[in-house]
Amino acid sequence: MKSPALIALSLVACFSSALAARADTSVHADNGGAIDVSVGTSDASTLASAAVPPVETSAAVPTDAAIPTASTPNRSPALSFDPPVASAIAAVPKASPPPTISSRAPSTSTQADLFTGGSDSLVARTVGHAEGTRTADGSKTRAYYGHSDPGNGVWNVGSFSYQHGAKSPEEADEKQLQRLQRQADVIRQKADSHRLSLSLEEELNAIDLANQAPLAALDTPGYVEWLKKARDRGLTGSEAVLWARTQSYWNPRLNRWEAPGLGNTEGNISHDQNRRLTAIARALDLYQQQALARRKEDEPQDKVADKPPQEKVADQIIFRDLSQPKPGEIAQAK
Repeated sequence: MKSPALIALSLVACFSSALAARADTSVHADNGGAIDVSVGTSDASTLASAAVPPVETSAAVPTDAAIPTASTPNRSPALSFDPPVASAIAAVPKASPPPTISSRAPSTSTQADLFTGGSDSLVARTVGHAEGTRTADGSKTRAYYGHSDPGNGVWNVGSFSYQHGAKSPEEADEKQLQRLQRQADVIRQKADSHRLSLSLEEELNAIDLANQAPLAALDTPGYVEWLKKARDRGLTGSEAVLWARTQSYWNPRLNRWEAPGLGNTEGNISHDQNRRLTAIARALDLYQQQALARRKEDEPQDKVADKPPQEKVADQIIFRDLSQPKPGEIAQAK
């Protein structure tokens, strides 16, 4: 028979073993909510998210103007109006290196300048002329007051052929200007992230493309990425803009064109984009001419003061014709 001391030691040993086994099980079952970074169970993205704190994105960028990511589902830019809500908005750096030199002088206007004036703003007049709702000089056409969309038959109103509910063309312009201004901000952020300095022509065409097919302008790859490739290929000016606008309708994930309203052919798409590009250039030229004429009218006119009577008499004496009079003039004087 074992002694009480041996029995006590045996009980203590058994109890200690049970506690150790329970402690070991709890360590593997509960990680406190932390990300599991065990080797062989986590991918590179998980490791990166664990090591790098999340980057805050600007709250000013609305969901309808978010920059789509590469995981964006299949798109149809010719029929869609709003870009899809991205699962994760691409972080845009607040400060970027100096932009590359553009083939044309970069736009010195602020975004507010482009939208100043509402229905008479530069954006409304250039995009409206491309839409056929405004003439080149800014006048309103019959289509401005309402027309049926040739693609889907929906009733359009306003400069931008707005078709999402508006009581008047003016209200339609106000709504679409707000939307385009947000989308223009996204385009500028994307351009900054690619170190691109957009010219006025490039920016107006980006806004027009966003009005025509938001995904073509804002998707990734979209207008900005294609414009960068155009410059890398040596294209400049209007040629670069036309190539970028056309390629924006190409879906590299599906390896096909996506412009049902234009027949999904490169020729038709390029022809339409060239038509819109030309219309924008014409409206921009007249807008700038009118702005210059208004500035000249507002400038004070320099007026020469009338000379006092004494100076007038002096001028008559100094500048009097002292040449010999002709014989007939002498006889007439006598």
